[in-house]
Amino acid sequence: MKQAYQNILIIQTAFLGDLILTTPFVHQVKKLYPNSKITIVVNQGTASVLEGNPDLDQILQLDKKRAKKSVSYFVRFAYELRKKKFDLVLSPHFSFRSSLLSWLTKAKVRIGYKQAGFSFLYTKKVNRPLQGMHEVDKLFSLIYDNTIEFPKGRERRPYLYPKSEDINFVNSLLSKDIQDFILISPSSLWETKRYPSSGFIELSKIILERTNLAIVLSGSPSDLELTNSIYESVIESKPKWKERLLNLACKTNLIQLAGLISKSKIIVSNDSSPIHYASAFNIPTLMIYGATIPEFGYSTLVENQEIAEITGLDCRPCGIHGGRICPEKHFRCMLDQDPKTLFSKIENILNRIYNKSEKL
Repeated sequence: MKQAYQNILIIQTAFLGDLILTTPFVHQVKKLYPNSKITIVVNQGTASVLEGNPDLDQILQLDKKRAKKSVSYFVRFAYELRKKKFDLVLSPHFSFRSSLLSWLTKAKVRIGYKQAGFSFLYTKKVNRPLQGMHEVDKLFSLIYDNTIEFPKGRERRPYLYPKSEDINFVNSLLSKDIQDFILISPSSLWETKRYPSSGFIELSKIILERTNLAIVLSGSPSDLELTNSIYESVIESKPKWKERLLNLACKTNLIQLAGLISKSKIIVSNDSSPIHYASAFNIPTLMIYGATIPEFGYSTLVENQEIAEITGLDCRPCGIHGGRICPEKHFRCMLDQDPKTLFSKIENILNRIYNKSEKL
């Protein structure tokens, strides 16, 4: 990709976590073409996570639900893109709509994945293996021909830019007792990627019993019932823990959540977007896998990490995203994970943190 492109479009209308993992890719595109204008198309409702990103000149939101129902809306959106006269389109998303949107821009160079729907509409197609490579490396393959050229170290991790007012807002939510804390994000869009609430309840009790750390629960508005049940069950078992347990689900927007996670000592999460937030700030992470597997390439990129999973199950993985119910009806990939074992992994992370502090 030696040509000097001036007006570049990136299409990434996937889930929030995918968008966060696209930011190191955007950063590399800007490094390759520092004088270019870069526009990104994202799914409506996810744009705020990109606030303050210096690599982007414009963020456009596509209402995917509306686009699926209304051809006229989709065509009008594409026509507005065409008027911007892009000379390069990069499409990390592999739906046929993204391929079609790319083609409708009439950009001379359009690069996407060979496995994408309607991939014949791209001028250059790149192979995207399902397993093996991390997602960020799959993205880099769209702009680099050789893996030797792929970025290393910090440049593989996401870039998020919470502003000082976002950090100040987060600080206003935290009491003096909630400063050194583990952030637990118990939800996921897909049910089979969720560790059961009963497990998170027991894990929270162990953390509060055996450490001096506080716990902050996070989640979206749709997760409020889940986080409330965890909070109430833990407090009911020992009311004095109320001073060290805080439920912030539905209290932050997407970029404020970045600020909250940046202040965490550790995060505990299912295979979901919070682990990618944590990767941006190199926050130690315990990642709990159920229906999916690390080999899909969406694991954490932090230095201090632990992965919890049940190996040896012939039914894993049962899908790239998991599903609504366990197809085998036993859900052993999550139900067999003991909270005590999870805590031992948290202890491993803490030991590495404290050992590193002693060396400093």
